[in-house]
Amino acid sequence: MAAKNRIVKAYLNAHKKLVLSEQVKDKTDSVTISIPLHISGNHRVEVIVTEFSPGRFILSDMARTLGELAEGGKQITPDFRKRAEEIVSRFGARLVMNHMLIECDAALLGEAIHRLAEASKTIGDAYLLAHSQAPHARAVVDEVKSILHARQLPFEENVKLKGEIEDHPFDLLVPKNGRPGLAVAVIAGHNTHAQAKVWAFNCIDVRAAQTGNRIKLGIVLDEEDSAPWTKGSKKILRKGADIVASSGNLSELEHGIILHGVA
Repeated sequence: MAAKNRIVKAYLNAHKKLVLSEQVKDKTDSVTISIPLHISGNHRVEVIVTEFSPGRFILSDMARTLGELAEGGKQITPDFRKRAEEIVSRFGARLVMNHMLIECDAALLGEAIHRLAEASKTIGDAYLLAHSQAPHARAVVDEVKSILHARQLPFEENVKLKGEIEDHPFDLLVPKNGRPGLAVAVIAGHNTHAQAKVWAFNCIDVRAAQTGNRIKLGIVLDEEDSAPWTKGSKKILRKGADIVASSGNLSELEHGIILHGVA
């Protein structure tokens, strides 16, 4: 227990030194908090906290998160905005004129700052991470193709499946043909809960747009250039995907193909 307390104390002390703050110019009731979390553009997450009435606070990212997405080439379309609203709502925030906002009282202020920072980082990471497959990820796609060929399952490549909110890219699609179809996406890059949440949402969105004998959704995790995906991240993915397999154990994918009646 003593070791645990020392470790937590050391982390909290370091965290305090890394958190920066300054008074907003000409606004005595507003403070900018710079938090030691970086989104993929390598910018710190910043939250502006304003006491708008005694004991009541409003927190904002000052539209910086969506602004950086736009600068990075992401089009802020009505469909994207709807999706962003759904993501930030999971953190108790709302989206107003591109600003992420949380209102709270003094007792919940610290927690609210953390939640807004998480919302900003989740969206920033998800959309600023450029999707360009590494050579090994393409090799994993080729391995999946070999499995489909061996089971005589015809497939299409580089397809987009319609979701309720927007279309989502998949590397391979086995069309429905008297049996459930199968769409497979190979996820490259590092294991993060943010990436897991985005792909779980993609799958949930696709499933919501389908009726009847729907297409099954498979996720293959390319673990060549990253640490193995955690049980927590895989659990998040399984909320949306029918099959979750690791690149080093594609028998999990084959088992799912049989289990879900694709072959």
